[in-house]
Amino acid sequence: MDLPSYAWPSTPIRRLEEEYDRCMRVSQEDLDVEPAIYLQEGSELLSQLRDELAMLPELKDLSPECDISKADVGDPDRTTAAEEKKLRSILTYHRKIFLGDGNAAPAPARGVVCDLDVGDAKPVAQRPRSIAPHIMLRVYELLKKLLETELIEFSVSAWASPIVIVLKKNGVDIRMCIDYRVVNGFIQLSTYPLPLIDDLLIGFESAMWFMSLDMASGFWAIRMTERAKLISAFVCPFGHFQWVRMPFGLKNAPLVYQAVINNCLWGFVRLPAEEEKLVDQDVLEFLGLDPSEQHESEREKAERRVPILTDKITAFKRDIPAPSQMGPVIGRSSYIDDIAHGAPTWDQLCEDLNA
Repeated sequence: MDLPSYAWPSTPIRRLEEEYDRCMRVSQEDLDVEPAIYLQEGSELLSQLRDELAMLPELKDLSPECDISKADVGDPDRTTAAEEKKLRSILTYHRKIFLGDGNAAPAPARGVVCDLDVGDAKPVAQRPRSIAPHIMLRVYELLKKLLETELIEFSVSAWASPIVIVLKKNGVDIRMCIDYRVVNGFIQLSTYPLPLIDDLLIGFESAMWFMSLDMASGFWAIRMTERAKLISAFVCPFGHFQWVRMPFGLKNAPLVYQAVINNCLWGFVRLPAEEEKLVDQDVLEFLGLDPSEQHESEREKAERRVPILTDKITAFKRDIPAPSQMGPVIGRSSYIDDIAHGAPTWDQLCEDLNA
């Protein structure tokens, strides 16, 4: 017996619209079969699950233009108008790589992907959780934005994790999440180390000026491998979807991102001498690094040390790297997320930023 084949709509957005129409035609009697389940923001349960829920931000314009004139540049008591103009001109020159909204969709990073290994585990497909009718439109609008920017796509994966609605403290507004607890139980943990905050702060003892660069929605800059896409699949009343870019909430996602940051900043922030000597000499030469610089005497270090700002910073106990150890910053913008960098002079800070 031949069954009639169903022709899917021509575009993912049109397909989502048809699913939305179907869901909104469901009778009230059907909606009452299974009550909607919510998590309450600020509850102990939500705190325990925070690292295993993929929080989906409230998206508006996913590709806004950045207004460089609003950048926080300089210190009124320390910098001149000419110095601030110089730094702002550098930001203006590179304005195409900046985004004006923290929830904007970044361009994909080059040369890196997120892969997930579940061993020989069999896929687990969980059923979609009920969503109250008055919330349906917000879920639809969020999925539409994610599809338009190709952050997600429709899926035929054997895996499926449910969407969870989190009520904000006012009891009215909501956050939408994906519950990855079951999936995370199968993903094999990476051993890549995360840095300690104290270790990150040590390098700023002698800096006079600081700059910070923040990557908008940094996880979304990383593409997923084909098998990782299948494992990331999630389900809701509007259908079955999977991530094209790396979402929050999956085990190993922070470790993958940390590895990306470390790789892209190689040559900008140096490894300790004992680790650097293990690196192939050709790689060091390509990056313009001289291992002998790491072994200078304490006296030589003292001679090039800039004054310590003890009245401003008391937690830092080590010098910043010498300028010859710096590499390009802006040119690696596809990977940068919450990077702080110090320099002894304003001109040096501008030079490092524009390298």
